[in-house]
Amino acid sequence: MTRHWSVLFALGVVGLLPSSAASSHDSDDHSRFDTLVALFKQSEVVGEPKIVGCTLSGGTETTCLSITTVAAPTNHTTGPFCPDTIKDTAEQGGTWIKDGAVYDVDGQFIENLATFYDDDQWQMYDPATGEVTRVEGRQGCEVAGDPTSADRYENTCVECELQYMSSEVTQTYVIPLKPVVAKERSERIGPHSGIGLALNGVKFDAPAPLHLILGGHTLGPFDDCGGHINPHSGYHYHGVAGCSPEVASKVEGHAGIIGLAMDGFLIHSRLNSDGKEPDDLDACRGHDTDGVGYHYHVSGPGQNQITGCFRGETGCSLNNPDEICNASVRRGPPGPPRP
Repeated sequence: MTRHWSVLFALGVVGLLPSSAASSHDSDDHSRFDTLVALFKQSEVVGEPKIVGCTLSGGTETTCLSITTVAAPTNHTTGPFCPDTIKDTAEQGGTWIKDGAVYDVDGQFIENLATFYDDDQWQMYDPATGEVTRVEGRQGCEVAGDPTSADRYENTCVECELQYMSSEVTQTYVIPLKPVVAKERSERIGPHSGIGLALNGVKFDAPAPLHLILGGHTLGPFDDCGGHINPHSGYHYHGVAGCSPEVASKVEGHAGIIGLAMDGFLIHSRLNSDGKEPDDLDACRGHDTDGVGYHYHVSGPGQNQITGCFRGETGCSLNNPDEICNASVRRGPPGPPRP
């Protein structure tokens, strides 16, 4: 059953949610569980969060938060993505990224792609009518789910909308209650696990495979929130553009909390209240501060990399909420990276 956390909080029953966890879990586990569950009150949660046993990426056996969310944002609409014609304005199209900058995918952007990429093979519209060449609907979702097929749709703008998903897509996140610092920082941010979970229930995903998408002279635009849709992950973010809900930090002036990473460390927004990025971030975009502890700050929205790596051992992102998390085993058969 899908539950709105705003209703649960209004009824005052959030404190009852840990009842599904065995009493053998220590009080620290329950305290951390309650703290994390409270962060996701704006998510569309399926069933009830619970404490489960899990095996992390480094082989550590521990306890994890298991939470299942609908793969769609609760606090903003999705899209638009591809414009219809080269006369369309920025409000009628999405965004694209290059060299760390974000660009509006309006009609003029589509018209000038050959110049933008210094490649005269780009021609994504009909010169006679100005109509943009698009693949959308269910077919668009199929293409969005397999970027290796981009070369079969030369000079096409690809988009997938939630209404064309074959069924309601959910993701179950199994994340350590107590972060376990890894022996070596891991840069393996795979398409299955992603980076973590935004406070509105949307996946912070791994970098989009831009080289595959652009290789066929195609685009798979993001919306103004830095997200787009595929049939595997539903709606997901590749960049952070200020659309995720934010919870104030315990330390005044420090950037707020916008999500939880797959290794159990919190994800904060990029800038502190003074408008500046912390100057002591490590390679993973994390640092340790008094009153907050170790946590990450996200990259700029045009970087196609929400964080750089993981400091801790990671949990699992699962399609089946009943599956046991063993992140030490690489999941799934070989296949194309998901955009």
